[in-house]
Amino acid sequence: MRDFSVIRRRKNIIDILTPKRANVQGYRFQATTNFDQAYTTILTAPISSGYLDPAINPVVLNAVNNPDHIRVVFNPNTFTAAAGITDAAHFWLKFIPVDFSGTPGTAGAGTLVLTDSEHSGNSRVQIAGVAPADSTVANSLQLNLPQSSQDFVIKNENAAGGFNLYVSFRVGGAEHQVAPQESLKFFEGPLDLLMVRGSGGTVTFSASFTNYLPL
Repeated sequence: MRDFSVIRRRKNIIDILTPKRANVQGYRFQATTNFDQAYTTILTAPISSGYLDPAINPVVLNAVNNPDHIRVVFNPNTFTAAAGITDAAHFWLKFIPVDFSGTPGTAGAGTLVLTDSEHSGNSRVQIAGVAPADSTVANSLQLNLPQSSQDFVIKNENAAGGFNLYVSFRVGGAEHQVAPQESLKFFEGPLDLLMVRGSGGTVTFSASFTNYLPL
């Protein structure tokens, strides 16, 4: 199960629901401009009220009747100074539970949040970064993607003679090896995550996909 769901994405609005959890008082979110960069805390929503960005007029929001979830609504531009994110570019979020003593728990996987225009399906979504080095798929970097992603093209950007990239589309699933300067094309879908690792060292890679619309 995902740590949270983006239920509405519009210009200057990210509308999130995250399930209530036992012994969790704060629902903390961290953001970064790219998955291989450090994440910065942008907000912690209390269980009693959730979070509504003061920059957003509540009258523009749809009513949500879901007592088993916490609602978090914000404008990415509010946190440009803190985390570098903007409404004009996709970015990454992580969820961290905080107990009633104020102690944070384990962070979830990074989740890609698309721009409003990227949801239209008129172009390919593109991401790029560094996959960590590890020997097994169990320790691969998990990247959560929109749940309607397909038509993947993944390239190992390392120079010839560099390390192989290993890619899986399911947690603990079968891996595909991608040699340096080679590409993997995977046109099945929809899929909702990537698991990536470098064999013998870190690997720079790029990936593109569509938002579950024909090419």
